[in-house]
Amino acid sequence: MDASSKNKRPRGKLSREMIEDAAFEVIEREGLSGVSMRKLAARLGCEAMSIYHHFPSQAHLYEALVDRQMSGLVIPGADLPWRERARIGMQEFRRVATEHPAFAPFIV
Repeated sequence: MDASSKNKRPRGKLSREMIEDAAFEVIEREGLSGVSMRKLAARLGCEAMSIYHHFPSQAHLYEALVDRQMSGLVIPGADLPWRERARIGMQEFRRVATEHPAFAPFIV
């Protein structure tokens, strides 16, 4: 077994969630400009092409990250007055944005 094969992830063990988690970690450390498929692959112990199997492009990865962040928003009910809905909506957006502060400008 050569040195490069020791660090490789077993075939079929990579998931979208693992890639997204690694991307959020890189974003927190280095900002959005620090994210690359090669860097994520190195972090995950796989080849960059393995990531492309799950996300055809970096734009698709970013879209999934935004969707994941925004899926945590609690949408206030329509039965509330508009000011209350706006207040709750802004609080929720702030809560979600503070989970990954370096990513927040991307979802604004």
